[in-house]
Amino acid sequence: MNVWIKTLAGALRRRLTAARSGVPRLPPPGILPQLLAECEAMARYALEHGLAVPPELIARLSVLVSVGSAEGAAGDSDIEPRAHELAVTHRRLAQLIRPATPQAVFLLDAERRRPHWAIFLGPLPLVRALTATSLVFLFLVVATALSSKVSADNVRLGFLDSSGSVLLWNALFLLFCAGLGASFSSLFQVHRYVADASYDPKYDASYGARMILGLIAGLILVEVLPPDLFETGSMRSFGKPTLAMLGGFSATAVYRLLQRLVDAMETLVRGDTSAQAQASLEVQRASNDTERMRWQGELAAQLMALQQSIEAGTPPAAVQQRLAEFARAMLQVEAARLPPPSASSD
Repeated sequence: MNVWIKTLAGALRRRLTAARSGVPRLPPPGILPQLLAECEAMARYALEHGLAVPPELIARLSVLVSVGSAEGAAGDSDIEPRAHELAVTHRRLAQLIRPATPQAVFLLDAERRRPHWAIFLGPLPLVRALTATSLVFLFLVVATALSSKVSADNVRLGFLDSSGSVLLWNALFLLFCAGLGASFSSLFQVHRYVADASYDPKYDASYGARMILGLIAGLILVEVLPPDLFETGSMRSFGKPTLAMLGGFSATAVYRLLQRLVDAMETLVRGDTSAQAQASLEVQRASNDTERMRWQGELAAQLMALQQSIEAGTPPAAVQQRLAEFARAMLQVEAARLPPPSASSD
């Protein structure tokens, strides 16, 4: 037994030592080393995924890599043209691997070539953390469900009708269900970004916030909101564990539901303004109809007067002048009917 433990400890120690001395997770300091490292990672990514990489691009990158790895091969006078070629190569490779990003490709390449004992949990530290969190919540859901104090009747009682250890066990069970939904949602979202190599580590902290929001949303959905909201529709057959898991999976949906309840409460306090708006609309329509009828009458009278003047032998020049005056009058009336410009458009 002791021999087996020592062997396992030695293997683990060698694994950790290799992980520390392996490929770094972050790009090396400096612009040129970062460009070179990301270009190598993008070239490997493009070749492994069968992208159409120009042969001259790979050949030139190989020369730049060999020059960069040789100490003292390039003097100060060669830095500027080498940096320019690296930047051009980096841009062409970045355009070639879209929608993947150079940063994500470098991180995935570095993690793949860096030995890690938990690599089976995911290709990145965030994915491994979310996978472990999901497994922990799954284990906790099963473990709390094994207790005799967690049952359908006790879960249905809620916070106000239960107390003591029964309430504690059932509340923990619902919280773990919400956490399982939140971790599943976060893991599903991050896997999409990893799949197309567009992962950005600056959003890592937001996944922790989503987990906390999912826990709160799941508990609000099953214990704080009135149960009458779910008596109609397709959600009436869902139990509290399912609702807690759905609330954890989509905290945004719970937020929108709460916002709708707040809007409904504000409508009750302020009163329904739809009747007033409808009355104002009807008054405006009646005014527009009256104005339209008056304008049609004036138009008919002017056309009849013009017809009579033509029949009386009015000279063509006078007829053209009256037509021009008639057109100007129509334009002035249309301009007067337009609403004035608002202050916000200025």
